[in-house]
Amino acid sequence: MAIFLIVFGHMAFTTKFLSVNFFHNFVFIFHLAIFFFVAGYFSKIDLKQPIKIFKRIMIPYVVVTIVFWIFYLPFGKPSAAIFIYPTYALWFLLALFFMKMALPILDRLKYPILISFIIAIFFGFIKYPGDILGLSRTFSFLPVFLTGFYYNEYKVRFEEKYSQINLYLKNNKIIFLISLIVFSLSLLVAYYIPLRIIMMRLPYQDSYLISLSLRALIIVLGIMITLILNRFMTNNECFLTKWGRNSMAIYILHIFFIVLLKKFTKSFLYGQGEICIIIYFYFKHFDCNYLIYGLDK
Repeated sequence: MAIFLIVFGHMAFTTKFLSVNFFHNFVFIFHLAIFFFVAGYFSKIDLKQPIKIFKRIMIPYVVVTIVFWIFYLPFGKPSAAIFIYPTYALWFLLALFFMKMALPILDRLKYPILISFIIAIFFGFIKYPGDILGLSRTFSFLPVFLTGFYYNEYKVRFEEKYSQINLYLKNNKIIFLISLIVFSLSLLVAYYIPLRIIMMRLPYQDSYLISLSLRALIIVLGIMITLILNRFMTNNECFLTKWGRNSMAIYILHIFFIVLLKKFTKSFLYGQGEICIIIYFYFKHFDCNYLIYGLDK
């Protein structure tokens, strides 16, 4: 589901419709949070991990960045500092690399999630040129990544220490009420807060207190929605399972689709109705998925 929302969210940049952009803002609150939570959940700490992380993340990042630079040449002059300022969605790979490499150090801290959360909201005060190395979003999503990493451990501790509260949380009515509050608040944020703030991509530009509070709120909402969705997840396979298995490949490949979409169909999309736009995005997403499945076979 997360990869579907990411592709849809990036494609929404090519439209001018408020309803599509509103959904786009809403999706940006939690779709990457799901990715980082899952990445943290499956992360490990051992002596072999640094080499594995370098091979599985940094090498693909360098290769895909070079390929994208060559691919973009017919459409314009790509940035010469493409490795320092990650293009389009490639910052995710860089952020993942930094998080996984820092995990052994973070694991030594007494309160890693709390400390990472404090760093995340205060990092916005640091002024730096552009989205250098994707650092702002790296620190902003670090608490989510660590929540995934410590999920099972903290879950057991919580159930043992707060058994009574845990009983309440197993009540579907309580879960529904919490979900209603969280999603309602997320919808309000998506409607009233600009996308540049929701993306947590750049240093604070508005009132520091308001900016800090909003970043903290967005991080918490991302974690809460991820935990709520996790509450309803099952181990049964469904039509979304194949997408999930190929999430990383789809994530990388869709970057090239987005470039083609912006260069050749943006003017067409601007002239269409909102329903047509949504249907178009839906089928373009399946084009990307079926190409991946064809390569797998």
